[in-house]
Amino acid sequence: MRMIRRYSNRKLYDMEQSHYVTLVDLAKLIRAGEEIRVTQKETGKDLTTATMAQIIFEEIKQGQALPVPGLRKIIVSGLPGE
Repeated sequence: MRMIRRYSNRKLYDMEQSHYVTLVDLAKLIRAGEEIRVTQKETGKDLTTATMAQIIFEEIKQGQALPVPGLRKIIVSGLPGE
């Protein structure tokens, strides 16, 4: 699993490759089949879900529409614990 640290300045750091990455870089890793885990440097809090949601949001803002059936499936299935 690729470990990514998020710093307080919102920068993302790839612990395996020892360099900063962008949301676009993370999206490429995920699409290539890489498992990632994003944690907050200061607290160790898992930010993976929020980071993946941010990737989706940024892609939508850039005009890369996601299929409505896929979004509907995510909403219908709900979040864990609901």
